[in-house]
Amino acid sequence: MARMTYQLMVKILCGISYRMETGFPKTFFRGTIVVSNSNAKEPAPPRVVHVCLLPSEDLPFVDIWLVVDIVRASTVVITFFDQGGRLIVPVETVEEARSLHKELGRDWLLMGERNALPPEGFDVGNSPRELLGGIPARYAGAVMTTSNGTRAWLRAFEEGCPVLCASARNASAVVEEAMKRAESIGILCAGKDGRAAVDDTICAGLLVSEILQRSTGAVLDDGARIAVSLWKFFGADLSKGVKSASHMEELIRLGLEPDVDFCCERDKSYMVPEMAVLGSRPAFLCGNGKDRER
Repeated sequence: MARMTYQLMVKILCGISYRMETGFPKTFFRGTIVVSNSNAKEPAPPRVVHVCLLPSEDLPFVDIWLVVDIVRASTVVITFFDQGGRLIVPVETVEEARSLHKELGRDWLLMGERNALPPEGFDVGNSPRELLGGIPARYAGAVMTTSNGTRAWLRAFEEGCPVLCASARNASAVVEEAMKRAESIGILCAGKDGRAAVDDTICAGLLVSEILQRSTGAVLDDGARIAVSLWKFFGADLSKGVKSASHMEELIRLGLEPDVDFCCERDKSYMVPEMAVLGSRPAFLCGNGKDRER
């Protein structure tokens, strides 16, 4: 036993002596003794991607959330900031939106929808094309409520980590921003009336494919695998996949197919809107992914 102890001490002292004499770090390995290089970089852990198809799911712990309501709420938010808007306060109900808008005043835009159309008294609906021409820049901000998107944003924000607004129009920018800031990324689909929706799921598949292009060793949960499989099933044809969703028929019947086409355009924006607390309320603030790189 004494001899074994002596041998162990020699091995440890030799490793320490090497470091003291040379000044260089060294990994000393003999048998079961390791004197490791404290300056060596640990291998980066694999990036993990979760996709939740509905806000009602038990959400996993992640570093950052990308929330998708491609047709049309997420696209509206991105377009709002592209057109010079300052901030958006999302709320769940029409009554809350009206009350808050009355409190804030007429220099705030009241926007949103129920059953795809603007509720009575709203300034604009949930059409991104309504915001073109710099309309948002004329207002101090906006109060917004939609059938599905606002609920999903607020649900993700409850988790206490960063929440980014994601759609096809900012797909590359939002993925790059998320990957700069997080190892585990969650993508939350808004769905449609409490059920999973093809359009949000295929957009999530697009986002997962963007992540995989930048991190080939990423680990996907089952939701992410479902989303990317749907993306591949439609041959990476976003418009075809989105228009296959059952609720698109109603939007097309209402003459809103140009909105759907607008929502399906990829990488038209560098905007990465992020939620923060404004006073006591969550709000989207303008975030330009391109500017953040500077």
